Amino acid sequence: AGRAVRAHRNMIHNLLLFAALVLVAAVESRTNAMTLLGAQIFFWARVAYAVVYLAGLKWVRTGVWGVSVVGLALIFAQLV
Repeated sequence: AGRAVRAHRNMIHNLLLFAALVLVAAVESRTNAMTLLGAQIFFWARVAYAVVYLAGLKWVRTGVWGVSVVGLALIFAQLV
């Protein structure tokens, strides 16, 4: 149960950054195939992160988190 709570808190923190990036991209009309790809990578990496976190695989969890950051970076790259 503790892992599930920590995974949930982590998702909330990351979701705030994701939402901010997507909102800015939408308001600035900077949405394109790359922002879509970034959002998809972020989403599926976070789904995998939750599963891996609940399984207790620390090193895999870090790698999956890194993949979700790549998704955020793709969205951010379209904004700069």
